Amino acid sequence: MSPSNLLFIISDQHQAAAMGCAGHPLVQTPNLDRLAAGGTRFSNAYTNCPICVPARASLATGQYVHEIGNWDNGFPYDGGVAGWGHRLKAAGHRVDSIGKLHFRSADDDNGFTEEIEPLHVVDGIGDPVSGIRDGSVQRDWRPGINEAGPGDSTYQQYDIRNRDNAIRWLRAHQNDTQPWALFLSFVTPHPPWLSPPETYSLYPHQDIQLPPQWRDADWPRHPTYDYMRRFFKACPVLQILHKVN
Repeated sequence: MSPSNLLFIISDQHQAAAMGCAGHPLVQTPNLDRLAAGGTRFSNAYTNCPICVPARASLATGQYVHEIGNWDNGFPYDGGVAGWGHRLKAAGHRVDSIGKLHFRSADDDNGFTEEIEPLHVVDGIGDPVSGIRDGSVQRDWRPGINEAGPGDSTYQQYDIRNRDNAIRWLRAHQNDTQPWALFLSFVTPHPPWLSPPETYSLYPHQDIQLPPQWRDADWPRHPTYDYMRRFFKACPVLQILHKVN
């Protein structure tokens, strides 16, 4: 097989079922649907880790998080374990990234020829607080949920720049004779849960089907779930719906 160009597009916290091509009855994703129609969509795919920083380290290296030590958001990838980007660079290919990486730092050799407006963990430290397991730490996510709705955010503005940077990059390299790889990473959908007003208006609340077990009385009871609810200060969904409506 002869080498060909690779464009890798990734979005953050985007549920696979929330696409028209996946059969969702309400969500409108015409551009993703068009990409899926021209390729292969995997209906059964799983992440090596459900946490952001470790999942990205695993994606970069092709290894399990317990093998490379990036097992929590407090341990970001630092390029110390060679990944597919390093191998492509060593073979003489251009390997660029645009957007969110959530590695340790742009000063590390993360396997890219160039990182265009990268987003890495703050100060290269990550989130060590998430590793505290004695119950002394809690996070209140209620404000972000209660304030969800139409609006703007710096993440949305950042993703618009990522889109524009990608368009410029593809136009600049469309005639390259040497095959290249571009890793294009968007932040959204991601907290804060704000949506452009014109997009938000496409989904009237009464048309949105509520997920299974949306009533707090139907929540599964298990020590792990109970701990997570305490950690994130979860409140009954009925309270959220009352505020939304």
